[in-house]
Amino acid sequence: MRALSKRETNSHRLTNTPEPIIFVNRMTIPRRLRLLAILICWGFLSFAQGPTKRFGWDCRAVEKDGWASIAESKTLSAQERVGLTEIVASQLRPFMSEMNIDTEQQLRDLAAQTSIKAVDLGGNGSKQYLARGSVSSLCSPTGNCEAWVFRPDGEKYSMILHRIATQTFTIQSTVTNGFHDLVLGQHGSATEQGLTLYRFDKSKYRRIACYDASWTVLGKDGEFHDLKEPRLTPVICTVR
Repeated sequence: MRALSKRETNSHRLTNTPEPIIFVNRMTIPRRLRLLAILICWGFLSFAQGPTKRFGWDCRAVEKDGWASIAESKTLSAQERVGLTEIVASQLRPFMSEMNIDTEQQLRDLAAQTSIKAVDLGGNGSKQYLARGSVSSLCSPTGNCEAWVFRPDGEKYSMILHRIATQTFTIQSTVTNGFHDLVLGQHGSATEQGLTLYRFDKSKYRRIACYDASWTVLGKDGEFHDLKEPRLTPVICTVR
């Protein structure tokens, strides 16, 4: 059987959410102890994700407008266009063969199709860029795409967040170490979405906690009913 390449592995992650793996010896550990170990690990992982209290997310605050490809953006200077194209290309370069890219020019052409949006995460007038893949090789059939956040680093750009399965960005009102917290959304179904909370640690954004957002609830009548606001449930983070 052919081993999966790095890019195929990432693509697999986009469409398949892995379950937590707990290594136990089924032959020697009694069933009750196995269950206890699972519960302990589940609780530890949930605790390790960080605080989940008082988490709020406004689904209407998702960054929908102002996106454009690097190649077609009318607000980028020539230097910004070159710098953003290069930083995206640097992220994709290790996977050129898996993506059937033969030349550096083809790589840059693909990178230039990446959708970007300029934002001010620091609230001080500086620009950072939300970036999201827009071609099939970087997205799943459900619309979850590879995503990044870039910021200027001298004459170039550096990556401060990367996630392989993202559909939406939300800039939170809360601020950590000078930058607004971010919530990245992953499409689950017509009535559910996965949310991942990130906070800045002075150099990069770090994953803090994950939630399921559901717009339906099972009523006492046994039927599902629509909700005006999503119900947020803490879950174990599985997609990076």
